[in-house]
Amino acid sequence: MMLLVMLLTGLAAQAQRERFYIRLYGLVTEYFTGDPEKGVLVRVLRDSVPLDETVTKSNGTYEFLLDRGAIYTVWFSRKDLVTKHVRIDAREIPVFPDVPFYEMDVQMTMIQWIEGGDYQVFDLPLGEALYKHSVRNLSWNVEYTERIRPQVAEAMDAYEKLVRKYRPTEKRRPAVDRL
Repeated sequence: MMLLVMLLTGLAAQAQRERFYIRLYGLVTEYFTGDPEKGVLVRVLRDSVPLDETVTKSNGTYEFLLDRGAIYTVWFSRKDLVTKHVRIDAREIPVFPDVPFYEMDVQMTMIQWIEGGDYQVFDLPLGEALYKHSVRNLSWNVEYTERIRPQVAEAMDAYEKLVRKYRPTEKRRPAVDRL
C-alpha cells in the first residue's frame, strides 16, 4: 500500500513538472513617479469567470500561473485609482507546445482617480496578447495597440491637465544673481 502511495505521489509530481503553464507576472507602478503601487488588487478572469487574485505588496509585484486554452482578462484596481485591464488569448497554444512554459511580463502604470476625469478609454483592454504560430509564442497584438494608442494619448493628455488643475505646480522664484 505504501509503495502504491509513493508511486502515485511520484507520478503526480512528474505530471505537475511536465504540465504546460503561462507565468504571468509584473510590476504595478504610479504614473508620475514610477514608484511601486502597494495594495493594488490584481484579479484574473478565465473566460470571464473569476480564477485568482492577489494584492500587490510594497514592491508592487504580482504573479500567476495560467493554463493554455482560455482567454484571460487581468484587472488592476484600487479604490483611489482608475481600473485598467489587459487580455491574454491562450486558446491557440498547441496541446503540446515546444517549451514547458511561456512568460508574460505585464507592467501596469496606474493613475489617481480624480472626480471629473473621463476614464472611458480604460473600459477597453490596454493590451491584447495572443499566441502567434509564426513565432510560436504569446505576443502582443501590435495592430490593436496602434488602433487604441490615439485614444489613450488623448485621455492621458486630458488627465495631466486635470491633475495640474488640482495640483498646480509650485511657482519658482527667479534665480538670484550673486555676482
